Amino acid sequence: MRTAILASLMTMAAAAAAAPLQAEEGAPDLETYVGKYPFDIVDGHRFLDHPAVAAAIAAAVPDADKRAAVAFDDNGLGLPIVRVAGGRILAWGGARRAEDRYNWAVVIAPDGSKPEVCIYDGVGYGQDFQASEWFAPGQPAIMKQGPCPSAAEDYPTADIAAG
Repeated sequence: MRTAILASLMTMAAAAAAAPLQAEEGAPDLETYVGKYPFDIVDGHRFLDHPAVAAAIAAAVPDADKRAAVAFDDNGLGLPIVRVAGGRILAWGGARRAEDRYNWAVVIAPDGSKPEVCIYDGVGYGQDFQASEWFAPGQPAIMKQGPCPSAAEDYPTADIAAG
């Protein structure tokens, strides 16, 4: 009996020691998307369709109608995915022929953590009133100046300055 208990404890200890390795091996590596367009297929998934990215977007944007805005249709525009401040990556997309009026961005760590989602719907607003809505898991949405960032030098986006 004592031998069986010891063997069981040793098996549990070995499994516990191996668990972090399995978790690390199972973590996504979204770095492979850097330099690719958001609609390019990498390892079987477009960027927004990657399970880690889709889960991060769902966690950041709980409202399904707003979340549906972060998508590519066949006519959508995109720019190559880039690295940004803080070691994260940025993917940007916009509506064809209206990208200056409607666009979105996803900023996320290569392991799928720390997501931020930006949605810009500037229809009907002049240049002086451009503001995008930013979402992060567990936080209320906030407004920031301008449309969603499309390049590394545009991130992070400036806070709205009252004045």
